[in-house]
Amino acid sequence: MLKILLLCFASLLCAAEGTVLTINDDEYSLHDFYSRYPKKQWERADSLKKDKMFTDFVKRELCVLEAKKVGLQNDPDIAVKIRDRSLQILVNESYEHFVATPLISPSELDAARQNAKKELFAGHILIGHSGAYLGNPPQRTVDEALLLSQQIKDEFEAGGSFSVLAKKYSDDPGAKNNGGSLGWVQWGRTVPEFQRVLFGLGVDVLSSPVLTDFGYHLILVSDIRPSELQYMSDDAYESYVINVSKNSVRDQLREAAVNYDAKKIDDYGVLFNLAGVELVLDAFNRNQKDGFLSESDNKGSAFLLGGVEGVGVLCVYNGKGYGPGWFSTKLKRISPARQPRLDSADKIISALKTIILQDIAISEGFAGGVENIFTFKYKKGGVVSDLLYDAYLKRLVNSAQKPDTLDVFNYYENNKLAKYMDDERVVVREIKVSTRGVADSLVRLLDSGTSFALLAQQNSSTNPGEGGLYGPFSRSGDRSLFDAASLLGVGEYSPVLPTSKNGFSIIQLVEPAFATPIDVDRVYVQIESLLIKEGQDEAKSVGVDGLLKKYTIIKNNSLLF
Repeated sequence: MLKILLLCFASLLCAAEGTVLTINDDEYSLHDFYSRYPKKQWERADSLKKDKMFTDFVKRELCVLEAKKVGLQNDPDIAVKIRDRSLQILVNESYEHFVATPLISPSELDAARQNAKKELFAGHILIGHSGAYLGNPPQRTVDEALLLSQQIKDEFEAGGSFSVLAKKYSDDPGAKNNGGSLGWVQWGRTVPEFQRVLFGLGVDVLSSPVLTDFGYHLILVSDIRPSELQYMSDDAYESYVINVSKNSVRDQLREAAVNYDAKKIDDYGVLFNLAGVELVLDAFNRNQKDGFLSESDNKGSAFLLGGVEGVGVLCVYNGKGYGPGWFSTKLKRISPARQPRLDSADKIISALKTIILQDIAISEGFAGGVENIFTFKYKKGGVVSDLLYDAYLKRLVNSAQKPDTLDVFNYYENNKLAKYMDDERVVVREIKVSTRGVADSLVRLLDSGTSFALLAQQNSSTNPGEGGLYGPFSRSGDRSLFDAASLLGVGEYSPVLPTSKNGFSIIQLVEPAFATPIDVDRVYVQIESLLIKEGQDEAKSVGVDGLLKKYTIIKNNSLLF
């Protein structure tokens, strides 16, 4: 349960004036776009990349709309995925709503409301000390770090350049390259101590030393601008404010979650049948010994619990008894690889508690109206969008016509000379002997006009019966002889060539290097796969591009470009 309390800075929906795209009557905000392409990634991209990113965004949303239009959300498999993932979001948001949010002080929320709609171009000079959270902290005391920070502040106020001072003094590893610049900073992106001072500064005013776990900071704001949050609706902005303010209670979340879970287990009267737990453990040990449990065969803990016999009620919860089958059904919603390993009584009880706590979170989430909270609806919308986008692309892929045998053969004939040729091969005659003296005497005989084939029959250890014929062979098969043959004309012979194992050879070129087509049977499956992929890509491209004409699209690039 603790993992669901991690801070979430997910992008939230903007009001109409922040719309970057309209498709028919559907509007897409600046935050919708940045949820797909993070703002920093967008700002670093060149104009060509930006154009592609925005085009991809438009096409993606078109696919989602078309998927809804053709009713893919009603497909049984997709509907089950939507239900299961929505319930998991409800679990997470219930914990956020009932555990994390109450910890946030009203003053923290007010500060976030006041500051989150602007962002500051900031820099800092970090002066560390021996106890600071740095990879290689300097050997100075905290007091020495404070004195140095004050000295640097005095130098700045006397006219010193901030970037020069940062490069000279800062213990931030990046300062040597960036002159202490942090770029544009939004509320909630830094540690609280740093943030409080940063957002209270005026432009070009250097702060007094600010102590954090990293050391003392001298902070400078050089510019202020509205953030994209300025376009948020009131509900969206309030949800963002709550989300970003959880940074102030991060250190309290673990204990709060543990206490909340313990209270719910007590409130709902959760009791375990320890004898039943032992029967589950015995079943695990038997199945493990016999090799029946296998994630690759989708036989995880859900499979195990579904097959346990003789347990009856495994747990009493909220006045009702639940057997292994109920827990098995819950576990089937996650993949076997992620299901808990039930190899001890403690792990079994822990797994069952987790399932019960999730079930409680779902019940209380519905009862407490969590499904009506903006963040739940937005996150669920994102999940549905992802599933429908994938489903629509799969639909297009499945519509592609599969290639037949004639298609494969035609592709082979049209491309065999360019793509499907074996390595070049040569044919030579070789006279191979063991001593250099013999090889030299044979060259003199060849020079006098003696037949190469005859001398090979009489002297070569290579295929003497056929006059030393060798090949066809490729360069990868015999590099030295292939390279020597490539210097010869047909009928010409080489000088004496040293070969492996202290041998010596003379070769005569019979057939120059040539390549032959690979037999179609050897590449049939490869070509078929290629044609299938090409057909699928074309089906996707044509299908998605066709939506550009089907829908009315209005782009508001001014907010981005």
